Amino acid sequence: MTLSSLKSLVVITVALMSTMSTNAFAPQPSAFHRSAASTSRTPTTTTSPSTTISPRSMTLSDVSDFYQDFPMQAAVLTCGVKASAADCIAQLKATNTLEFRRNVAYVLYGGIFVGLMCHMEYDYLFPFMFGTEHTFKIIAEKVVFDDFISAPLFWLPPAYLIKALVYDYPMKEGLEKYVNDIRDNGLLWKYWTIWVPAQSISFSVVPDHLRVAFMASISFFWFILFSSLASKSDNVVEATTPQDESA
Repeated sequence: MTLSSLKSLVVITVALMSTMSTNAFAPQPSAFHRSAASTSRTPTTTTSPSTTISPRSMTLSDVSDFYQDFPMQAAVLTCGVKASAADCIAQLKATNTLEFRRNVAYVLYGGIFVGLMCHMEYDYLFPFMFGTEHTFKIIAEKVVFDDFISAPLFWLPPAYLIKALVYDYPMKEGLEKYVNDIRDNGLLWKYWTIWVPAQSISFSVVPDHLRVAFMASISFFWFILFSSLASKSDNVVEATTPQDESA
């Protein structure tokens, strides 16, 4: 019962985070109405609200089908939109203004890199490395690998490197900002606080084809924190660079 409830919660969360994509895949009610009218005995039953299926009642099913039939496109779309929205919130919260280049950097990182790589890792690499069973041992191995190996080596550094490309400053400076966030701003501890519990849920109860979407839903809130934290590192590095050059 608990497992079923958690899975229902996951699907609802995905639907809320993916409303932009579900409209294109929503079913057309007109065909149903025509078939209902042809089989109804009285014309009044076809206009009764009780015999009409609203498109909203099919939303969860459509979202699930979309993520199952188009996993790569769904991952890139969901993560890209999520990254852009989260960064906009972080910018408006901090400065009440929007910086286009910064948002582009997070769209590229969130959509192309995180979305595509999540699809490759969760749908191909993990089944190959750990299998598809949901035992406690395998779940723990996936969580440890993803949070303590993939995250510090593969997931987080590209955000700083892509930002360096967009802002046209050296890659070395981008890595210095990453190290500064780990050392001075507790980046990894904040990451683990959110993602260890989230990954434990993801690898245990979330349907496989909805895993990327579920992680993107959690990542929406992480990206707000991450964007705000990374901007602090920008200010620190920019403030210390002239002093280092004059020394």
